[in-house]
Amino acid sequence: MDIQTTMLTSLRKLAEQHTIETLGDRSDYLGASEIGYCPRKVILEKIHPGEHDLATLLRFQRGHMAEDIIARLFTAAGYSNFNRQVEIVLSGDVPLKAHIDFVFTSQVRKMKSILEIKSTSRIPDGPYSSWESQLYIQMGALARQHPDYSIKGAVLTLDLAHGEVAFFNGYEPQKTIFKGLMERAGTIWSDYQAILRNENIDPKTEVSPLCGFCDHISTCPRFETEDVPQMAGAVQVLQELQLRDKNLQGEIKKLKKQLLAVVEQKGPIKSGGCFLRKATRSRKHLDMERLEAFLAESGTGIDEYQNDRTFSFLEIRKAKAT
Repeated sequence: MDIQTTMLTSLRKLAEQHTIETLGDRSDYLGASEIGYCPRKVILEKIHPGEHDLATLLRFQRGHMAEDIIARLFTAAGYSNFNRQVEIVLSGDVPLKAHIDFVFTSQVRKMKSILEIKSTSRIPDGPYSSWESQLYIQMGALARQHPDYSIKGAVLTLDLAHGEVAFFNGYEPQKTIFKGLMERAGTIWSDYQAILRNENIDPKTEVSPLCGFCDHISTCPRFETEDVPQMAGAVQVLQELQLRDKNLQGEIKKLKKQLLAVVEQKGPIKSGGCFLRKATRSRKHLDMERLEAFLAESGTGIDEYQNDRTFSFLEIRKAKAT
């Protein structure tokens, strides 16, 4: 049995089943989570939905797990005033639906609070703009449906791999932001319908580091030219982080050497709530001289047992001035 093939096939079935049960046919409407993303990507994924790879499908499952964990957590804490996967259909020219992870209701305070769960591989310093766009649409939709309630919103981010959590709180409905997002939704939907009618429409594109995860980047007009200035910010941040990491590694190495010198002279010590001692480990390594001598006696060489392996990495070089 090919375990990866089995996982891929089964996870695709589970993802399709979950979409049908919770979201329905997404080609018939715009979801609140789609409004903050690149319009071209949103439209093309509705027209030509691709099959997700194993990594993406596992991330989907991670997201479902995160929601289930939070639900069990609140239940164990004695909370019962919440509903999950609350769907709100917004009336208007654009068929728009908001699917809210959690809605907490306080009848006494006449308040409804939205909690959006995001599972990530790294906790960001702040919420992404697409998360906030989704939350503002959700709050606006909930405010329309329950005008006699005050509405609050928050995003809870979980990194399940490292056990880290971040809570971004204090959001309230903003009429101006909501209006702008609804206008953006109208443009996306209008372009989508025009393309379905075979009209020659070029949907708006928005470049970001997430473009690398888009199935339609190969045909994106923003990447037809060699120069993509919209990525300059991300490149600069990466270079700054790499420089910072290089300097930090130097400082770390220096401090480790100094502390090691202390425990080598004094022995184990306790400091800063930690125990410091010299540790010695052994690891096996090939004795290349003996191996080469043995192979030579056998009439062969080490080159015959070496294979080339390709690997990929990001190479950054200074561009020549034109």
